[in-house]
Amino acid sequence: MELIQYIRLLKKWLWLIIIFGFLAGGISFIINAGRPPVYEAQTTIAIGRFIEAPNPDSAQIRTGIELAQTYAQILKTYDVLNGTIEALNLSLSVDELERLTNVRILTGTSLLVVRVTYTDPVLAADIANSLADQLVLTSPSNLTAQEEEQIAFATEQIAALNTQITDSRRQLALIDDQLQTATGSEAIDQLNGQRNSIVDQINQATATVADFTNTIVTLQQRTNSIDVVERARIPTSPSGSSVWSTTLLGALVGAFLAIGLALVIEYLDETIRSTEEAAQTLKLPVLSGIIRFGTKKDAYPERLVTKITSMSPIAESYRTLRTNLLYQGGADHKSVFLVTSPGPGEGKSVTTANLAVTMAQAGLQVLLIDADLRRPKQHEIFGLNNNVGLTTLLGAEPLMPNQHDRAASSLPFNLLDCMQFTNLPKLWIITSGFIPANPTEILSSTLLKRWIDTFRASSDIDVILIDSPPCLMAADSPVLAATARAEVVLIVDRGRTRRSAAVRAKEQFESLGITVKGVVVNRINPRDENQAYGYYYGYGYELPVDANSQNQPRN
Repeated sequence: MELIQYIRLLKKWLWLIIIFGFLAGGISFIINAGRPPVYEAQTTIAIGRFIEAPNPDSAQIRTGIELAQTYAQILKTYDVLNGTIEALNLSLSVDELERLTNVRILTGTSLLVVRVTYTDPVLAADIANSLADQLVLTSPSNLTAQEEEQIAFATEQIAALNTQITDSRRQLALIDDQLQTATGSEAIDQLNGQRNSIVDQINQATATVADFTNTIVTLQQRTNSIDVVERARIPTSPSGSSVWSTTLLGALVGAFLAIGLALVIEYLDETIRSTEEAAQTLKLPVLSGIIRFGTKKDAYPERLVTKITSMSPIAESYRTLRTNLLYQGGADHKSVFLVTSPGPGEGKSVTTANLAVTMAQAGLQVLLIDADLRRPKQHEIFGLNNNVGLTTLLGAEPLMPNQHDRAASSLPFNLLDCMQFTNLPKLWIITSGFIPANPTEILSSTLLKRWIDTFRASSDIDVILIDSPPCLMAADSPVLAATARAEVVLIVDRGRTRRSAAVRAKEQFESLGITVKGVVVNRINPRDENQAYGYYYGYGYELPVDANSQNQPRN
C-alpha cells in the first residue's frame, strides 16, 4: 500500500480515531485524577562478602549470585512481611504489603533491590528499610553469640597489641639514638641486647595481630551473608507519570487501537472502494466515476441529471461516461451498449437513464430499451406508461413503412406503437411491457435479434442503450448481450459490490466472447479519489445536495 493510500485511509477513518482517542483519554483521566500520588523508595542488599576479599574466589561469586534468587523469595515470605508490619505498627495486611513490595536482582550481581510504593513518602522509606532489616534478622547467615564474642575479644586484643607495638617502637627509637652517642664497647653491647629484645617483642606482637585479624576475617567473610549496602531515602516527588501525561498516553493508545481496527475493517472489506481499485481488480478501463448524490427518499424522476445544474460534478461525470463510451477505442455512433451490474441495487438503471439523457443532450438520437424483464425501472424513472413495450414488440414481426412514409421515418410501424417519447426530443424509450414468465427465452429469441438489426440499420437512431437485469442474478444479460452483439458496460457500487462478484460478472461475459467495454463506479467520494476528481472542487464546483449523504439512489 502506497503512502497516499494510507493518508486516504486515515482521512476516511479520522472520525473513528478521534472518538477512540477521546474515549480512551477521558477514561484514563477519570481513573487517574482521583488517585492519590504514589511515592517510591528502595534499599539495596548484598548477598555474600566476597567483594571485600582482595582475590575473591569465583565459586563464592557464583554462589552469591545464586543465593540472591533464594533471598528474593524469602523477603516476601510471611515472617519477613509480618515482622515489618509489627515493627512499624502498620495498618496493612500481609497481602497488602506484598502487593506494595517489589524485589528484583540486578543482572549479573548478587545485589537485591527492594522497592516499596506507598502514598506516604516517609512510610515508603521506613517500610523498605524495615524489610531489609527483617531479612537480615531472619537470615541463617547471622553470627552466633560465641562468634560475636570471639570477634569482640580479637578486636580488643588487636587494639592492645597495637598500643604495645607503638610503645616498643618508641623505645626502639630511643635506643637507636643512644647507640649513636655510645663510646664504650660494654655500653654498646648492652644497648644492642635491649634493641634485639624489643625487636623480638614487636615481631611477636605483629604476628599475634595478624592471627587475630585472620580470625575476624574468617568469622566475618562468608558467602552466605546479608548486608544492607544502601538504605532507602525519603522520596521528595511522586513516582510515575502525571495525570495529563497519562491522559495523553491513553488518548494515543485509543487512537492506535482505532487505526488497528480501521486496518482490520479495510482488510476484511471485500467491496470495491475506489475507481483505482475497480481498475486493478477487473483489469478494465474505468469509464467514469459517478459522484454520490441524492437520498434514498428521492423519487426516481428526481434522480435524473435534468434535475441537476449542468455545471455540477455529477453531470460532468455522466458526460465523461458518454465521451469514453462513444470515442474510446474508435467506437462509432451506431454501437449497442448493454448496461448491467453484478447484483441488484447497484445503480445500473439510474446510470443507464442518465447516460441516455446526456447523449440526447449532446444531439444524438438515442433509443433506450428497458430489457430488465424482472424488475423494470425505466418507466418509473421517466414517468411513462408501461402497458406496451419490449415484450409487446417481441410478439410482432417488424413491419416496414410503405414507400410514401419512408421519407418520414425509417422505423417500422409497430415499433412506433411501442416507442414512447420523452421531454427530450432526441430520446426514445421502449419500456419493458408486461412481465413474462420466461424472460431468458424471450431475450434470446431470433425476433429480438431481428429488431436489434433493424435498429442498427435505422438512420433515425444513433445510439442504442439496453438496461438489462443483474448478470449474476439471472442469465438474461449474457444471453441478451450475445443476441444483440452489444458491448457491455459493467456498473459497480462503491462500498457495496464485492470484488469477487465483479470479477465473476466480467468472466461471465468474456467466457462467451462478449466485449466488456469498461466499468462505471457509482457513489464515489471525490475526496477519496485521485486528484482528477478533486479538480471539481478546486475549480469552484459544489454539490447541489447534502454532502453528508451516504446514500446515492439505487434502482
